[in-house]
Amino acid sequence: MVGRRLYYTNFSGSSGHGAQPLVVSYATDPAAEVVNASTPLTDSPVGSMLGPGTCFRQIEFVGILQGTKQLALARKFVDFMLGQQFQADMPLQMYVYPVNPTAKLPDAFIKYNQVPAQPAALDPAVIASNRDQWIQAWTQVVLH
Repeated sequence: MVGRRLYYTNFSGSSGHGAQPLVVSYATDPAAEVVNASTPLTDSPVGSMLGPGTCFRQIEFVGILQGTKQLALARKFVDFMLGQQFQADMPLQMYVYPVNPTAKLPDAFIKYNQVPAQPAALDPAVIASNRDQWIQAWTQVVLH
């Protein structure tokens, strides 16, 4: 929630009132800005920088914890989340793309979002071995 709060206070784009003209955020922000605008918009007031290697795909997961006493119910919940109805509802609720290929994207996603042609990629093992160090370095730069 801190990220969203900073988006609306520190970021000078859209409804923000801060001094920073750029924000590290999601490529789906253009659609979110139009859909959530208090006054109807025909174009998004924000954009995304999508040059080669500048965007990193964030993948969100759902899973079942080992040792659950409700395995059957947990499996039903995962199946529900992967179903077409839930997946089609996610884009305008969470501003993420569905994983289910049968889920139709809302018009706002198609019209206002751009998909990077060459997203950045790192081997998961490299991420795992450097994650803590990178987070610490990022925190030092941003907060100090």
